[in-house]
Amino acid sequence: MFGKKKDEINFFFEIPDMRKYWRWFLAIGILLIVLGVLAIGFANWATEFTVILLGLLLVGGGILQVVNGCYATRWTGFSLSLFLGLFYIIAGVLCIFKPMQSATGISLLISALLLVGGSFRLVSALRYRFDQWEWVVFNGFAAILLGFLILAEWPASAIWVIGLFVGIDLLLMGCYWVRLSLAARK
Repeated sequence: MFGKKKDEINFFFEIPDMRKYWRWFLAIGILLIVLGVLAIGFANWATEFTVILLGLLLVGGGILQVVNGCYATRWTGFSLSLFLGLFYIIAGVLCIFKPMQSATGISLLISALLLVGGSFRLVSALRYRFDQWEWVVFNGFAAILLGFLILAEWPASAIWVIGLFVGIDLLLMGCYWVRLSLAARK
């Protein structure tokens, strides 16, 4: 993965624009790293902002779903489309006007997803022993541990967990873009 193979094609020679705009990639990476560090440092605010943004997206999606349902009144799924659209709008409005209470439910859902997903990864890796199964076992244990940590501190963990996860994601994506820009520059 880290060493170059003889027959490996250099991706950046095939796409000249990537080499030309490597500085933009670097700037994007640095900006994402800064935003990630800020989100981790101010996880409470990042949680609130993220939940409000999710609410805005849900309201927008709900409006589109209702409009789509109104244009397709003869469609057999009209009632379902209308119901889902209204559900999205209500959930979005709750996220916008009650972000921290919404974060409580979302963090509980994240904990459950980590526990269930980690358990499935762990069991499947131990059962089938495919290539690199040890990493999947490690990932499964880590996910289960995170799920229990969130659950052990819940509902207090709702204040910081979403912002922390968003910050870590931004930080890692920023590192990816910086690395991509440095590779494109060469």
